[in-house]
Amino acid sequence: PTSFNEATKAADDLRQRKAVIVNLENVDAAMARRVVDFLSGCAYALDGKVKKIALATYLFCPHSMDVMGDLETLQTELEDSMS
Repeated sequence: PTSFNEATKAADDLRQRKAVIVNLENVDAAMARRVVDFLSGCAYALDGKVKKIALATYLFCPHSMDVMGDLETLQTELEDSMS
């Protein structure tokens, strides 16, 4: 998102039971925190889920979707395979 208004569009997608991927790599830290907090609250209110899928990328899912795996598990598995 380049503005907070785009985050509200993502929230509307969540309400319509669509998954949303948000890439915050090119967003300043204050805006990124605001967007993640807002969409996390939206996901919580809709019984959805939030997963960090990359360094600055998040997946917000409605309650009707299951998400398998996460970034932390993938990193642990990668580190274990390199040992």
